[in-house]
Amino acid sequence: MKKIFAMISLFMLLPTASAGFISSSINIDVDDPPAIPMDKSVTVNANITLSWGFGMIFPLPATIEVSAENVPSWLTVSISPDNFVITPSGFTGGEAGKNVEISFHAIRETTAFVGESITIRASTSGNFLLKSSEATHTIYAMEDFVDNGLTIEAPSGVNMYKGEETTLHFNVTNKCNAPVYLQIEEENVSGFTFSHENNFAIGSKERKDISIKIKAEEAMEEKVKLKFIYYPPGHDEKKNYQEIEIPITSKTRGGGGSLAIGLVVVVVLLIIFGLWKRKR
Repeated sequence: MKKIFAMISLFMLLPTASAGFISSSINIDVDDPPAIPMDKSVTVNANITLSWGFGMIFPLPATIEVSAENVPSWLTVSISPDNFVITPSGFTGGEAGKNVEISFHAIRETTAFVGESITIRASTSGNFLLKSSEATHTIYAMEDFVDNGLTIEAPSGVNMYKGEETTLHFNVTNKCNAPVYLQIEEENVSGFTFSHENNFAIGSKERKDISIKIKAEEAMEEKVKLKFIYYPPGHDEKKNYQEIEIPITSKTRGGGGSLAIGLVVVVVLLIIFGLWKRKR
């Protein structure tokens, strides 16, 4: 009986060269990175854990390889370290892990806030006792807002009469890598009334014609400042603005004085005519 038990034990200690007989598994614990600024890097920590089952009669090292797959073209991903050694021990099984750093670097501009999937893979070929295993985990990376500003084509100046209303047209191009909401605020508008919509939506790299109505309440000259405030939807913290200045002149219409003089002359002539008729 003892000989049979010894033979079974010996057989268990002589697994094939290609794989061990002790089960193993890998777990990857990592969060999605925050939005990645253009030409900058962000880093997240990933915990890689190797677990093994019953039968590890003596410790043998196993190498864990970690890699990133399906990386989008606007991004580079580096892992440090990208391989490390864990030495399983304990006849009843166990687990051990290591933290690795995964760095994401945006190398070119792409549409902001659009998550793209990346596969993180961890694997081991095992050792004389340990079976090979691997695991994958999908994370999503997105580029941050790239504020390239606006191009604003505006009138060079405005001439109008008191009481008149006119419409100004502005061609605004969003040069940023995300759609933006646009708000308009006026400064130095004493004597003029402005009316326009707000919260215009302009797509990335798109151009939009924006109309602003102006009514001259007074006869005066003023350099009106228009502030074009923009930000990507859902990200008020990235609010920015561009400011332009437009000279506006309003005048009183001519001819009012001449008309008054003409009326006086007509009245005087009528009076003279009436007096002349009475004398006859």
